[in-house]
Amino acid sequence: MLAYTPSWATRDALNPGTIDRLLAEREITEGAEAEQFRQMLRKEPWNGSAAHEAGEAADRLRSRLGTNTREDLIQCSHLFDEANARELTPLAAIAAAPTIGVHRRLVSTVDALSYAMHVGIEESETDAQITAKEWRDAATQGTESPLLSQLHPDAIEGARAVRSHEAGLCVPVSRAFRPRRRVVVLGDQPEDFALAEALRQIRGPVTWLPWTEPGLSDMWLFSGRTSGRLLVTSASLSMEEIRQRIEARWDKRPVRQIEPEEEERRFEVVAPADIDLAHPSLVVLKDAWDQPRSLPATVERDGSLQTSLSLTAEVPRGLDPDKHRWQVTLTAGNHPLPPLTVLGSSTVTASDQSPWETFVRAADGGITYWSHRFDFVPSGASLAGSLASPKLSWPSIRRILQVAAATEGISILPSPAGKRAAITERLLGSRAALEALAASPGWPLLRRFLPDSAPDGYFEGSWWKLKSAVVLSWEAIAAHNASGWELSARREQIDQWTSQGVLRRGLILGCGHCPILEFYPLAEISQSYRCRRCGGDNQLTKDRWKPAAHEPRWFYDLHPAVLELVMNDGDVPLLATQHLRRQYWARQALVCEEFELLKDGNRIVEMDFAVATTEELWLGEAKSNDTLGDSPKARRREASKLMEGCALVGAAGLILATAKTQWSDTTVEAIRFEIGGRRGAGKPVPRISLLTGLGLSPQLTQLTN
Repeated sequence: MLAYTPSWATRDALNPGTIDRLLAEREITEGAEAEQFRQMLRKEPWNGSAAHEAGEAADRLRSRLGTNTREDLIQCSHLFDEANARELTPLAAIAAAPTIGVHRRLVSTVDALSYAMHVGIEESETDAQITAKEWRDAATQGTESPLLSQLHPDAIEGARAVRSHEAGLCVPVSRAFRPRRRVVVLGDQPEDFALAEALRQIRGPVTWLPWTEPGLSDMWLFSGRTSGRLLVTSASLSMEEIRQRIEARWDKRPVRQIEPEEEERRFEVVAPADIDLAHPSLVVLKDAWDQPRSLPATVERDGSLQTSLSLTAEVPRGLDPDKHRWQVTLTAGNHPLPPLTVLGSSTVTASDQSPWETFVRAADGGITYWSHRFDFVPSGASLAGSLASPKLSWPSIRRILQVAAATEGISILPSPAGKRAAITERLLGSRAALEALAASPGWPLLRRFLPDSAPDGYFEGSWWKLKSAVVLSWEAIAAHNASGWELSARREQIDQWTSQGVLRRGLILGCGHCPILEFYPLAEISQSYRCRRCGGDNQLTKDRWKPAAHEPRWFYDLHPAVLELVMNDGDVPLLATQHLRRQYWARQALVCEEFELLKDGNRIVEMDFAVATTEELWLGEAKSNDTLGDSPKARRREASKLMEGCALVGAAGLILATAKTQWSDTTVEAIRFEIGGRRGAGKPVPRISLLTGLGLSPQLTQLTN
């Protein structure tokens, strides 16, 4: 959120004589002193009341929206039209090819500016006369227009547009896995230009059409040169005005299809806030991008990663550290970081790192910092002393959620189900292993340990029902009907589970002093043992073990946390996150088990899982049935709570997962009802995806409105 501060040079150009009047007020006479003062002043920010008001308005917006701030440090507080060495280096400053753009004098109309936005503006003089029609044709064609060559007939071969990445030996990098749809911005107001420029920098090519009447230039809008429908928006026009203008262009387009009569209109009118910005582009040096690094890191107790050594100060080839400024972006292949605005410098720097060395933030799925130090650099400092080399931290997904929720006064705690899943994950070694268990033939076997499990197919004495659960012998496990699960593989799995602590091997023993019958793990068994109920001492003799036999039989008991996880259908959210992490956009995603959002100690909502990717954060709800509630009111209330949970942590989307083949119509209706209500109230609405058929044939679809 930036405030524009013009220089005195710009102010004097808009209001000729401003600098001369200031000189007269200060009684600075003509001569060398006046000329020196004039040149110095031209590079200084203009400090008029309008500039102060703009700065204060930007500060208020940043405070309210939480952007561009980290405590009392602001990355960039204003836009200034004079070159500033403290900012990033323009691409043109490292151009390896001659650059050309639209002559500044020619940019006197919005039509000319709409084309200049594509190629850039240069300081030069020309006598060319360009008509409005030529500007419009060129603006719609963008960089494919021949107009730039016409403006520079004497340009040498290999000259590039000012805004050409190739001129600076750069390349645009996009982390988007889905092709982005073209955007057209309508309207001739300054805010429309600002919107088009912002979208151009974030999403890529954007067409700005400030003129109202349709014309031949519209042929390039609907020519079908690129796939997909146009997204049409505006910052100054209402949705109805946008629709009327684009429909007029469609109806009067130069090239039309004869068949069929009703051709599908290849555009969609959207509000600026509804344009997907989740796939940012990045412009990088060709020879300084995607370089592998081995950085020693420590894993914190919560799963966060911290670099144990500062990064080596490096200068990309072709840059001068005394003149140029750039950014460094580091990504961890197995630890993505969603670019949330709340993940400020204090979140992504190591605990013992000075936050004042450089500006650090989450960006592009990793961590970005400025190349140079700005805390204190002594005169004559070495290269290593002038370049930043911060210690960084990749927060765990739970830490990400906690930081995001804290901005809204919300705290996050693991739910009972989340604690059970976390314990089981620690036993198995990873979230992936836990998800694999839920999808394996071993999960139905674990259900046999539930207290209400029926002994179908088991012979007498091979299983035993105790007060809290059922214990099984190897004979019962071997008799479990699981086609395709070979006994040898089953035997290996049981041994692995016992070594991990998922299962415990032991005996069923009674007491000679009381009628209690309990399972005793192997670690608690010796020739003598003490009754858990009465404390009586017992000897391991034939009359103590069950079933009665000459020698005791080994039984297996399921870990209590795993037992409760299985009992409460814990496989449903596990199957959901496993399927999501098989999608191309979430293969290295971080996953968080079930958690609760609380405000002032009161629970607001419970979420079954969270998924963090390099692009965004998603929350999810998983059900074994196909409904969010037993009544219309309950379904709407639950849908509202889930969407509010997404808003509180800044999640881009909500995933509703079910083991059924589809969600009930009443549930989908309740979701749509809440979406409409939140939009009407001006509240944020997450993207909704429906995940169905878990455990059978999962299908992931986006809910359309």
